[in-house]
Amino acid sequence: MAKFEQFGLRPEIMQGISDLFYKEPTAIQEEAIPLILEGKDVIGQAQTGTGKTAAFVLPILQKLQEGKKDIQTLILTPTRELSIQIASEIEKLGKHLNMSVLSLHGGTDIERQMNKLKGTVHIVVGTPGRVLDHMRRETLHFGRIHTLVLDEADKMLEMGFLEDVEKIIVSTPSSRQVLLFSATMPDMVKKLGQRFMKQPPHIKIESKQKTVANITQEYYVINQTDKIDALLDLIEVTKPFLGIIFANTQQRVKILTTRLQEAGYDAKALYGDLSQKKRETLMKDFRNMKFQFLVATDIAARGLDVEGVTHVFNYDIPSDVESYIHRVGRTGRANQLGNSISFVTPRQKSVMARFGSATKADIEEKLLTHTRHLDAGRKARAAEREQHYTELKTEKKKQQQIAKAEKEAPLKNALVKNKKVKPGYKRKLKQEMEEWKTQYDRNQKREEAKKTAKANKGKAKPRSGGQSAAGRPGQAPSRPGKRFGK
Repeated sequence: MAKFEQFGLRPEIMQGISDLFYKEPTAIQEEAIPLILEGKDVIGQAQTGTGKTAAFVLPILQKLQEGKKDIQTLILTPTRELSIQIASEIEKLGKHLNMSVLSLHGGTDIERQMNKLKGTVHIVVGTPGRVLDHMRRETLHFGRIHTLVLDEADKMLEMGFLEDVEKIIVSTPSSRQVLLFSATMPDMVKKLGQRFMKQPPHIKIESKQKTVANITQEYYVINQTDKIDALLDLIEVTKPFLGIIFANTQQRVKILTTRLQEAGYDAKALYGDLSQKKRETLMKDFRNMKFQFLVATDIAARGLDVEGVTHVFNYDIPSDVESYIHRVGRTGRANQLGNSISFVTPRQKSVMARFGSATKADIEEKLLTHTRHLDAGRKARAAEREQHYTELKTEKKKQQQIAKAEKEAPLKNALVKNKKVKPGYKRKLKQEMEEWKTQYDRNQKREEAKKTAKANKGKAKPRSGGQSAAGRPGQAPSRPGKRFGK
């Protein structure tokens, strides 16, 4: 079994390793550290959570010249969160050395960074954009660095930093050592290595599973409208010690955080629009377990290393396998047991099958049986829908009445002389009034005719054939007052 002592590291570094309770080197550390100490360029391919940060930090600290004021190492990262985390790792491992590290990233006052660069800085960790910004201002020079590290190279190039990275690399001495670490090895990364590295050995750590073996992974098929209530039910059942809940949008993160707080949970939100100071304070509080649930977008998936996270909830599943692996890797740290729970809609079941195949892990589909919040939520949503439809009907009737009133308003206003109208419109109104009056008279005559016909319907009609009222047929009635024959 390998030990850190075999690398011949300085006592101060060994003390830093001991302070962090590192017991033995990981696979990537065991293979990469000796090669880096020899001065070779190295390509390290390993997933997150495999200890690759210490794989390049320990040799950098070993070669550090504390008496020199020059910047000796540059470490480029794709995100400010990862930059901050690597700088923090360097401070912990090198706290017994007389060394200085500075993280250069956006979201922080550049003037303060410029002032710090005027002092002694041995190691710079930064994002390509902010590093280039300092180079343009001529507050940062890499003419004397001996080590250049490209961490999360695949993610860095995927985010469009290829041109920036190339500009930074060509500003460094040709004699520098280049270390490239990446979870995957797409063509862009390979070409970058071929162009700027000198016959680097390629260390590839094949995990038995891309996700840690001590993480239980499962998913629930559930409609989007039921997810919040299902999350509350599962939190009650699983009872996380510390939990991270991932959602795909900032708005959803805010809504989830509010609902958790309303349910009595200590939860806080992490998303892109937070200031850097707030982010750092938030992460510090979470590491110190000052609150239980961190609700975050994928901005926290990389570079977020917090021990004690027992559960990761994928409220929204990510779009790609790598993001899923990074999320799941936030739990089960330091050989502890972890749990990953994902919510998928019925149409997303095939995505989980793809994730399981890619990670070589069994992701079990489970049924939600504890539904206290879910049942109450469904009843409430049904009542809300009923109320909504009632309000729609009422509003529609109101709008119809308003439309009718608006249509009749000009005529009414003109008749009561409340509003002046154009002469032409007066003639039109007069004509309409005459037509209405004519039609009204016709209707009245028609109604009177109907009444008359109805009244005469019961009266007898005169007989046909010439029979007189006196009796015999064809015989004219006698004249009154005269006798027959006279």
